[in-house]
Amino acid sequence: MHCTVSGVGDLLAHDDTEAIELAKLYFSYVPLNWHSPAPTYHAEEPSEPLTRHTIPERESVPFDVHDVIDGLVDQHSFFELKPLFAGELVVGFGRMNGESVGILANNSAVKGGVLFTDSADKAARFIWLCDAFSIPLIYLADVPGFMIGSEVERGGIIRHGAKMVSAVASATVPQFCVVIRKAYGAGLYAMGGPGFGPDATIVLPTARIAVMGPEAAVNAVYANKIAEIADPDTRAAYVAQKRREYEEDVDIERLAADLVIDQIIEADSLRAELIARLAYAAHRDRHFSAKRRDVPPV
Repeated sequence: MHCTVSGVGDLLAHDDTEAIELAKLYFSYVPLNWHSPAPTYHAEEPSEPLTRHTIPERESVPFDVHDVIDGLVDQHSFFELKPLFAGELVVGFGRMNGESVGILANNSAVKGGVLFTDSADKAARFIWLCDAFSIPLIYLADVPGFMIGSEVERGGIIRHGAKMVSAVASATVPQFCVVIRKAYGAGLYAMGGPGFGPDATIVLPTARIAVMGPEAAVNAVYANKIAEIADPDTRAAYVAQKRREYEEDVDIERLAADLVIDQIIEADSLRAELIARLAYAAHRDRHFSAKRRDVPPV
């Protein structure tokens, strides 16, 4: 119950022996304290290299983000936490070039990758954990945004989402936002987007960053005009035109020119780029504030 419903448990073990082995594996990723560096290991290539074919180009096609993670981290090094809880967001430790990293990834195969109250809590807890032990964070964004509706509003989605955003904003470890397919609405900020000055915002060539997707945006803005067009062909042509205009406005090359994003890169070069940027970011000054503490919206 605590691993699937309440989210209190990180991992489910079948017996004491397995629990001890999981604990040993957990501790192999974290340092003894925040002053010490995390353990390092021999670098290994991923079990399956990441390619442009790993991620479906159409954002409406769900896929398992574990395939992307396995294509980035050293072979068999991903150690997932809370895998049975809020599966729309995957969190866990991994190693890149033998060094520990924390990974948060939206999983479109579960609830479309939409962020809910539970996944926001799961993310905030993991970000705090990595920040406490000086472990860099990598966000793999494929997010339609936060869930909407009366039920989640009653459940405090704004408060829970703000907790996640607050954790991102206050973390002082190296942070990298990688938009692997889409990052819409407040989901971009929750996944370490450019609004909070991450060490880098990197996107794949087919990625999109916007308030919402083209279809939803056109329907929201031009709903009355679309309804007034009686002829189906004329209506379809009008909708297609407005979608093209919207896509041009949020084109990632334009966002790169405006310095909103730092790099557009092919999937097969992403691992090497992240390793290089992690090495550089390790030497940056991380003392950003002299305040005593923040006030998290918990």
